Formats: sequence, structure tokens, C-alpha cells
Amino acid sequence: MEEFGRRQLISMDVDGAAISAPVLLRGRSKAIHQFTQQTLPACKPVLTPAWVIGTFFLMGVIFIPVGLISLHASQSVTEIVDRYDIDCVPDTFKNNKVAYIKNASTPKSCHRYLKVDKPMKAPIYIYYQLDNFYQNHRRYVKSRSDDQLLHGLGYNKTSSCEPQAFENGLPIVPCGLVAWSLFNDTYSFSRGTKKLKIERKNIAWKSDRDHKFGKQVYPFNFQNGSFIGGGKLDTSLPLSDQEDLIVWMRTAAFPSFRKLYGRIEEDLEEDDIIVVHLMNNYNTYSFGGTKLLVLSTSSWLGGKNSFLGVAYIFVGSSSILITLIFLLLHVKNPRPYGDTTYLSGGNRKDISS
Repeated sequence: MEEFGRRQLISMDVDGAAISAPVLLRGRSKAIHQFTQQTLPACKPVLTPAWVIGTFFLMGVIFIPVGLISLHASQSVTEIVDRYDIDCVPDTFKNNKVAYIKNASTPKSCHRYLKVDKPMKAPIYIYYQLDNFYQNHRRYVKSRSDDQLLHGLGYNKTSSCEPQAFENGLPIVPCGLVAWSLFNDTYSFSRGTKKLKIERKNIAWKSDRDHKFGKQVYPFNFQNGSFIGGGKLDTSLPLSDQEDLIVWMRTAAFPSFRKLYGRIEEDLEEDDIIVVHLMNNYNTYSFGGTKLLVLSTSSWLGGKNSFLGVAYIFVGSSSILITLIFLLLHVKNPRPYGDTTYLSGGNRKDISS
């Protein structure tokens, strides 16, 4: 009896499966049909005049205050911007700046005097700004090896680094044009007779230091050729500790960009005169670029950038303007919702039938 009962159950399960399979297939086909014909249940908001006008008005009420707050935060940032690439060229080389920058025997030191117009609270960020420098050029961006930056000489597939992959038959670490063109102007600051300390640590992203540049990878055969590009690297420090390089290797998206050089951890008072001692080493003259030194404070929103605030105010003002236009049109020509007299003749016939 037990054996007979088991056989009956098995037979019922098989028959049930045979019956349910077509049902499942039919259900799936029905769902696919509903999806392709766009007949699945869905939320279909009704855009009544009141709903549309209220939405645009709410956008304006939210966006304009946010834009004003963002703009105020940007305006609270104090900046000192000084272009020095022209003034730091000696008079004898004014007409041939490329010869000046390529002449190793010509002194490259220069002094600049910056006046503080408003009090600047620490930390004060030091940036160098380059214009007309296309770090986003396809060939330039590809000329690097992220695996080599992380693993060093243990990774030898560096064909992407050409033409700076090998020198004198030996591999270059770090290879590629991006590292080869490392920015090498230097700055120091003093206020009166007191030298201002520049903090050069933690200027690069922590994720880059920890995960993209090897802690056991050291520069090798770098800038040893006859064609020198930019700055040199300390061969006694691993790449993860050379933050100038890490900042430079995060390529910019636009031809005008700023990169962090360091921080001044002292407040600067109004009318202070800051003396900048710089070395004008980097060659921007060959491609018509410019160099600027920037001292800047920061706000909760970051550095000085009015674009976000202006964009919010523009969108909010546009929304308020659209609200007024729609409101006037609705008051002048009210259109009751569901009134079939506004439909075309063919649609009215369909509805009446």
C-alpha cells in the first residue's frame, strides 16, 4: 500500500508539472506582450495646470536660495592670483623666452611681492595654474602605465609609455609623457623677515597614495636622457611618498587647470606683504602657455567658483518666469480638465462612439 501511495504521488507531481508548465509559459508570454504593448500597470501622473505651475514655482523657491547661499560661500573665499611667467624673464630674453628657459646657465630665480587685501585664515592653499596645457590630449593621457606605478620594475609591459618607456636600453620608472613632463617650478614664502612654512604632505588624494602608487616602487632611470622634460624625483623615496608626482599624474580635463602645491598653516593679515621666492624652471613658452601662482582660502563649498551659484539662480529664476507665464495663460484662457470641446473632430467622434 505504501509503495502504491508513493507511485500515486509521483504520478500526480508529474501530471501537475506537465499541466503547470504551459500555464507558466502562457503567463510569461502575456507579461511580455503587456510589456511590449506598454499595457502594464503604471503610475500615470495627470499634469494639470495647477500641478505644472506648482512644480515650477517650487523649483524656483528652492533653487534661488540655494544659489544665493552657494554664491555667498564662493564670494567669501579670498584669492591672490599672480601671473609670473612674463615678468620673471630677464629683459635680455624678452624677445626669445624659449632660449631663456632652455639655457641652463641663465639664473631662473625670481622674486614676487604679493599684497594681502583681505585677512586670510589658515589653511591657505597654494596652487600653480597652467593655461593652454592640454593634459587631456589622447596621446598624452595614454602615455603612462598604471601597473608600473603600482608594481615598479616587476611590470615590464610599458609599450603604452612610448616615447618615454626606455632610455639607454633600460626601463624608466615612472614611464610615459605624463610623468616626464612633471611640473618643477618651486616656491617659498616669507613675511617680513619671517619665513612661512609650507606643508607639502597630504596634498594628494589618499586613495591615490594608498592604491595607485607602490610603497616599494622607487624612481629608476628617470630624466637621465638628453631630452629633459620637467622635474626630477628623489630616488630614495617611494612613489607613494612623492606627492608632487601623484598630484601631477591626475590629469586635468581642461586646458586651464590648477594643481595643489602645498598649504600655509598661518593666518595672513590685511595689508601684509608676502615675498615669493620662486624658481622659474618650467617651460610653458614653447607652446604659448602661461603660469600663475594662486593663494586661496576655502569655504564649506571648496574654493572660489561662482558657476554653481549662478547656475542655481539661473534655473530658479527661469522656473519662476515660466510659472508666471503659465499662470497668466491659465488665467486668461482657462481650460477645464476633461472638456472634450478642446479635442479635434476625429477624437470627439471616437469618444462619442
